[in-house]
Amino acid sequence: MRGMAAGARATASRARRNQILDAALDLFLEKGLADTTAAELLERSGASIGSFYHHFGGKADVAAVLYLETLEAYEQQFLGILNESGHAREGIEGAVRQHLHWTEHNPKLARYLIHCREPEVAQLTEKRAQQLNQVFFDGVMKFLREHAREIRPLPADVCYALWIGPANEFTRWWLLESKRDPSRIRRAEKLLARAAWKALRSESQAS
Repeated sequence: MRGMAAGARATASRARRNQILDAALDLFLEKGLADTTAAELLERSGASIGSFYHHFGGKADVAAVLYLETLEAYEQQFLGILNESGHAREGIEGAVRQHLHWTEHNPKLARYLIHCREPEVAQLTEKRAQQLNQVFFDGVMKFLREHAREIRPLPADVCYALWIGPANEFTRWWLLESKRDPSRIRRAEKLLARAAWKALRSESQAS
């Protein structure tokens, strides 16, 4: 019985934490971190003061956690596509589609990653973000090395820009639209995934 009660409390605690993060996401996108008050976070999430400070040190801490957890989730899903791919084309096209798919289904989080990293949050997240990004780019480089014969010999930064840059630019514009048309994502998946492969494939793969 004690174990069941402890499990129920832990589940409720996680749910409350997620409610605070969800409320913060909406408020930060609407008003920005500076103009969002702790009182608004409490009202929007339904959390008590005690519950809020049990999970977070303040609104900047909420913003930092939201940024880091979103970044990690995005990067893990991207690497998951690469790790499951048996061929270069499968991974390159799959990663482009994953980027577009993730953006379509997480538009608020995507907007937050792009637009809502104030200096205070950047300072709080800098060290951990560097660690996450290092793991991410290590995984990307591992994929490129494993499929080097299928991919043009390019500097890593140029390769990544040709690979994800067009899809990233597309999603930035798509996120700015007041009425986002999912059919445009479907079309972009086909065109941008194919374009990424054509830009990166080796001469031996072009025939």
